[in-house]
Amino acid sequence: MKIARLSIAFFLGLLLTGCDTARSPLPRMGPRYTPSNIYLKSPVLDPRIRRVAVLPMTPIVPTEALQAGVEGCQPLLQAELQKTKRFEVVVVPQQLLARLTGQPRWSAEDKLPQDFFDKLHNETACDAIFFATLTRYQPYQPLAVGWKLNLVANSDHASVWSADELFDAGNMGVANSARDYADKDIRYEGPLDDPDAILSSPSRFSQYTLRTLLATMPAR
Repeated sequence: MKIARLSIAFFLGLLLTGCDTARSPLPRMGPRYTPSNIYLKSPVLDPRIRRVAVLPMTPIVPTEALQAGVEGCQPLLQAELQKTKRFEVVVVPQQLLARLTGQPRWSAEDKLPQDFFDKLHNETACDAIFFATLTRYQPYQPLAVGWKLNLVANSDHASVWSADELFDAGNMGVANSARDYADKDIRYEGPLDDPDAILSSPSRFSQYTLRTLLATMPAR
């Protein structure tokens, strides 16, 4: 009888240990992805940049997939920028941008109107402007999201920071880094966390790509 009780206790202990292991997996083996196509004017953000105007996101080409990606990723970008706490974020609506500049969307590669920066500064009191272009959006497996991001100072119209990266979940390093992000920063509904779920969720994967890129901006 005593042996039976010990066996039951041992079995229950294994079950509990198994659940803990599922919630806190062992370190994952394999490569990790580090963005490399990053420009930094300085490792420290210019102290004069306190307020940044975030323009409406643009698709690199007006395809249906990229337009859908822009709609889904715009609020993610705004949220992730605010989380960096590098500066105050001022969102510029398309209607306001069109009224001020003649177009509802602009990319950093466009030929901007001569008074572009002055008009945005006068309207929003911004010290810099954040441009975002979505270069790829593949919402089916393997997920893929591409970005061109640019932070441009009002004072000299020069880039403070820029990034041009493609995150392809078919790349093992990208997939592992996305799982790491899910382990640390995402809580899923259900009894057990599943970091692999990020590889089938376009919104969560996009959030990982933005968090990764924005972490390379100059420190405050």
